[in-house]
Amino acid sequence: MMSDKEWAVLSVIAVVFATLLLIFGEPKTEIVEVEREREIYVATATVYHAVKGQCDDSPLVTASGAKISSAESAYDHRYIAVSRDLLDAFPFGTMVEVTGCGELNGEYIVADTMNRRYKGYIDILINPDMKIGKWEGARITKVKH
Repeated sequence: MMSDKEWAVLSVIAVVFATLLLIFGEPKTEIVEVEREREIYVATATVYHAVKGQCDDSPLVTASGAKISSAESAYDHRYIAVSRDLLDAFPFGTMVEVTGCGELNGEYIVADTMNRRYKGYIDILINPDMKIGKWEGARITKVKH
């Protein structure tokens, strides 16, 4: 059981934390490093399938209007979705390099967005038979051609 003094300390900590959240708001994904004039963002990476349960009513058409030939060959398109807070940095059509995702590291085209509740996320479009995963600290960089 906690003493009155411990409760008081805990209450002060809670008030300080709430005040900081009000002042600074939610954490946002920001540039974490600049390497040879390339901005590197860090986000959480997940995967998704082109199916109604994970997309809207048109799972074979991305938010950018890009078409997916079939859910079974979705990975061939090399598309990713980005959370809406990253859309300014990586607008539709941007070629990006993603690292920190094991076998899914590589170049992708930003073609879709994620649900509004996600911030600091990317979602890699894969085939239903591919291994799913979640990677904290994935790195996203624009590819300059």
